[in-house]
Amino acid sequence: MWSSHDKDWNISTFEEKAAYMDSLNKFLKKQSNELNVFTLMSNHTHEIYDILNKEEFSNLMRNHHSRYGMWFNRKHQRRGKVAYERPKTCLIEDDEYSMRATFYIHANPVRAGITKNAASYRWSTHNLYAFGKRDEFTKNVRFPGWYMELGGTWEDRQRKYRQLFDFYLEEEGLIKQEFLQKRFFGSMLWATDHAKEVSEWLKSRSSGPP
Repeated sequence: MWSSHDKDWNISTFEEKAAYMDSLNKFLKKQSNELNVFTLMSNHTHEIYDILNKEEFSNLMRNHHSRYGMWFNRKHQRRGKVAYERPKTCLIEDDEYSMRATFYIHANPVRAGITKNAASYRWSTHNLYAFGKRDEFTKNVRFPGWYMELGGTWEDRQRKYRQLFDFYLEEEGLIKQEFLQKRFFGSMLWATDHAKEVSEWLKSRSSGPP
């Protein structure tokens, strides 16, 4: 998680978010590490990476955030910190945690009251996961293994992802059940059973042989 200094809105406008992603994508092209998920808010970002080379990843964070900080200060004719110290990092140890972390990140605009529908928020990878919509800012995003195994086709993966994400929203109290049922392709009972099956499958993979 990248946070603005003193919780200032240092990444609030379209231009600022675009500059942040442009900088990130330029450095990602030189990396073996992969960006899986992101959501940009006005004073912080959430990002999930598949880290294959720790030294490269450290360089990515340092160079990307330094370049964005210089761009922001030059644009606003200011000096001083733009980011709040170093990014906060958490280790994701299994696929179930990765899936729930993805839902949490994509639900941030809903949780913050910015929108009632995550699909209407441009600055995240939700629309890529849910509908296959890839734009300039998500061109270097790579899907994690658990997402690829949600179905045999892209349409299947996107449909099952939408169902599981809506179930997560209802579970977290971020969406009303009656609205949830209208958006599901199956019944609420089917969605609940399906979510349990996926969760059990992910647990069996994380506890089994590599």
